[in-house]
Amino acid sequence: MSLLSADAFFVEHPYNFLSLLSRPHYRVQVFTEQDVPLASVSERTGPGLQRPLRHTGFNGWTSFDLVVTAPHGQPLMHIRKPFGRKPRIRVTTPNGQVIGSLQRQTNRLQVLHDTDGRQLCMLGDVVHIQTGHRAKRNGKRVRRDVVRIRPGVAEPVRSLAIAGTLMFDIVRGAGTSRISGDFDWSALGG
Repeated sequence: MSLLSADAFFVEHPYNFLSLLSRPHYRVQVFTEQDVPLASVSERTGPGLQRPLRHTGFNGWTSFDLVVTAPHGQPLMHIRKPFGRKPRIRVTTPNGQVIGSLQRQTNRLQVLHDTDGRQLCMLGDVVHIQTGHRAKRNGKRVRRDVVRIRPGVAEPVRSLAIAGTLMFDIVRGAGTSRISGDFDWSALGG
């Protein structure tokens, strides 16, 4: 099974004291419900000059350049968010072909767009995300988001929905911060 064909998976975020206060780098791991690794998501470059902003309420405004890789290291997709409050987040294949984009309307509404910028649907129309579950992975605490994609969702919506779930905190404006001013605290309840 691969990430791009999975209808259900876990997205796990570090969940310790330091990650709750300040987590300047974005890193998550993705697993099947049977605990088989599907992918990892990390920044291709660090936050650089934006690092001080990653420790503030402007964390969600900073730019992110993420790579999604399969367990054996092969890149699956790239996700790039430019600086700003509600910019278009571009999703591409590893060779640079544009899949589409996502854009935040509110903390709860994210729009998926095709390569020409036409609205395809809302992220919530094709995926159900339960955030805030706590678990342990290899003896360390993690925040586990449970993701379920509606079966039969076609491309490019499927890839865009997967990208949106892998970086859900960034898409909804929280960035890497658990205490960002833009964080939707009500989402922690599920």
